[in-house]
Amino acid sequence: MFACPIRVAPANIALLLCCLFGEFAQADEAVAVHPFLTDKFNIQLGIYSPQKDIFVRVDGSLGGENIGIDFDESLGVGKSDEIFAAEFVWRFGEKWSLRSQYFDAAEQKSAVLTEDIEWGDIVIQEGSSVTAGTNLTLSRLFFGRSLDSSPKYDYGLGLGIHWLDTGAFVKLDSIISFGETSAVSASGPLPNIGTWFYYSPSAKWFLGGRLDWFKASVGDYAGSIMNIALGVNYQFMEHLGAGVNYQEFELNADIDSDSWRGRLNTDFAGLFFYLSGNW
Repeated sequence: MFACPIRVAPANIALLLCCLFGEFAQADEAVAVHPFLTDKFNIQLGIYSPQKDIFVRVDGSLGGENIGIDFDESLGVGKSDEIFAAEFVWRFGEKWSLRSQYFDAAEQKSAVLTEDIEWGDIVIQEGSSVTAGTNLTLSRLFFGRSLDSSPKYDYGLGLGIHWLDTGAFVKLDSIISFGETSAVSASGPLPNIGTWFYYSPSAKWFLGGRLDWFKASVGDYAGSIMNIALGVNYQFMEHLGAGVNYQEFELNADIDSDSWRGRLNTDFAGLFFYLSGNW
């Protein structure tokens, strides 16, 4: 549906921001700004096409060293796929805002194993036919305070929460069943700190980037989270626009829930194509 997602290393985000902002630095300062910097509400609805790297480890009840599964390489789960995504911004007061983000990514594949894999107390032999899948639902809320009052720029700091529902399963395609040990899941909040920088060279164009990051042990999760977005929007009508963002979400966490003791490393990176509304 769309071109293959572009991968951008986090270390290059700041440089790319500078290049984008510098390109429009000569714009006339008297020109009106994009409504993303002034309107009370804006919403973005579209398609997110990420490349997914997913590693899952499920610890068995017998102890010892447990070997994780690279879902994208071993089972073919994690290739580029289009999913619905949404973002929403509410500006309240002179300096404050509430920002949210949502996407729900679920995928499953059938494969013949080219090597043994370990899932809890079970070892599935090479040559077995299996169906495997993963899911990640992300809901983000972020409260921010702007630190700049100039008409063309908006940057600030804030605190937020990512609520995550994650899971994975491996099912042997035969009359033999794993029972309840074939599926694992975990859910809960992870806090974060964040920052953003937005720039509008004219009433039609908007450039922006944001970064959320934190490392903590909360609920089912103990690890780190990173959420990056960088993109551009064009306002083609009074209340309508269109844009594209590069977005990356990375979670590296040890998990200790009732149904899952182990580890999850996941990285979603790709382009978010969207239509925007503002009022």
